[in-house]
Amino acid sequence: MPAVTSAQRAKLNRDPITDAHVILLEFQEDSRSMVHRAAINNEDIVHEGHTYVATDISIQLPGSGDQDAAVKLDMSNISRVVGAAVNRARNRIGCRIKIIDVTAPEVALMDTKNLFVLSQANGDSIRISADLGPRATLQEPVPFRRTSRKFFPGVFFSA
Repeated sequence: MPAVTSAQRAKLNRDPITDAHVILLEFQEDSRSMVHRAAINNEDIVHEGHTYVATDISIQLPGSGDQDAAVKLDMSNISRVVGAAVNRARNRIGCRIKIIDVTAPEVALMDTKNLFVLSQANGDSIRISADLGPRATLQEPVPFRRTSRKFFPGVFFSA
């Protein structure tokens, strides 16, 4: 195994990222307009005019294997609102993940739109646990039409 030199260690310690990045999560049940917003942070964040509530969220990445990728999500339910919404949900719950820089909270560095869903979600007044997986693995039917900007906008790049 190669050894790490002191020069490589010094270069790593001089990371150009000086400001913290914050992960924002949006949860919305299909066919409902209510969106629950959470920030993995110790204080609330305002992004695009919406307040993301500071939440203690633990994420466990999956191990390698032949199964679909899924992320274990475990978060506190301080206000007891999100847990009640999870237990009341009748349709699938979509999840949007954004990453922002705290010095410019209005600009999203990454935005997954609504490409993830919560599966096997459950919650109570204290904790919410769920598996987060890609929407593509739901094996939803794809319309048998020619690929166009109207049906598949992500395929086309704007110039």
